[in-house]
Amino acid sequence: MTSIRLERVTVAYPAVTALDDVTLNVEDRELLVLIGPSGSGKTTLMRVVAGLENITDGDVLYDGEIVTTMPPRERDISMVFQEKVLFSHKSVRKNVSFPLEVRGVRREEIDRRVLAETRMLAIARFLERMPKDLAAGHQQLVQAARALVRRPSALLLDEPLSRMDAAARKTMRTEIRLLQRGYGVTTLYATNDHEEAMVLGDRIAVLNEGRIHQLGTPAEIYREPIDLFTAGFVGSPPMSFLPGDVTGREVRMACGYLPLPHGLAPGPVTVGVRAHDWEIGAPAGFTGVVGMYENHGDHGYVQADLSGDEVTVRVDIGGPHVGDTVKLWTRRFHIFDTSGRAICHVRQ
Repeated sequence: MTSIRLERVTVAYPAVTALDDVTLNVEDRELLVLIGPSGSGKTTLMRVVAGLENITDGDVLYDGEIVTTMPPRERDISMVFQEKVLFSHKSVRKNVSFPLEVRGVRREEIDRRVLAETRMLAIARFLERMPKDLAAGHQQLVQAARALVRRPSALLLDEPLSRMDAAARKTMRTEIRLLQRGYGVTTLYATNDHEEAMVLGDRIAVLNEGRIHQLGTPAEIYREPIDLFTAGFVGSPPMSFLPGDVTGREVRMACGYLPLPHGLAPGPVTVGVRAHDWEIGAPAGFTGVVGMYENHGDHGYVQADLSGDEVTVRVDIGGPHVGDTVKLWTRRFHIFDTSGRAICHVRQ
């Protein structure tokens, strides 16, 4: 297998910079997830690693060796694209076997590996069908089988589940993780779905506007977001934000104040609280009015107005209704400075 490193990579076009001075390590056998909104640079980064994109500055290294100018065909990497990239005139069998055929692998070995990969991905029953006869999700699986069949040193998956329905996505998340661990293949996986990132990633890189905002384990990204963008993008529902001011060992907001475990420099800040970190029904705390309720089966979410600031709160089924007055409190919150950087993460 292989390790991958991007060293101060920039990809600039006349009108936009797609990647801006990006440095990133993907360890041998690691599954690293790239997460960010559309246009954040995820696909460009993938294409740089694969050798499909010219870079303006910086270097790409495999196992410590510079491969920046190495053509794609010489990089032992397979890529699954978001869009369907299949030979429409070839059967599923021929699509999957193609990488082995062009390498001159013996027919017996080709047949064995094609059958093994398609069975693993539960698409062996489609081997004699044409791509147009398959659902979008199954077409993505054919791409995955074609990528895996030649046993690459690294695998790049660019939003491979985006065209599947919710149930299929959930199943395939588990299958991809099991496959990656089974093969031990170094994997880069791009998505804009935070749940996919949390389930799949050994580590997560959060991208926006061509820059990496934060790199860490799923727990680190979720519990200790480095800035407002990461805090707001990772998590569902998004973190609620309230303007405040630090005065010694407390932070004051329109709805009241929260004590701080230690003093901070006085000044304006933003307080962030996740939906499940609100305590509802506390005898003392902030007073809010419920303006909306969402039922999610075994739990719900309400939006409550706290003196003009709207927050989202996770509640049990049968909890408060629209129009009810509630008392809220929290012992877990995050404080960000005026530049959007995290100052501290409070757990009391």
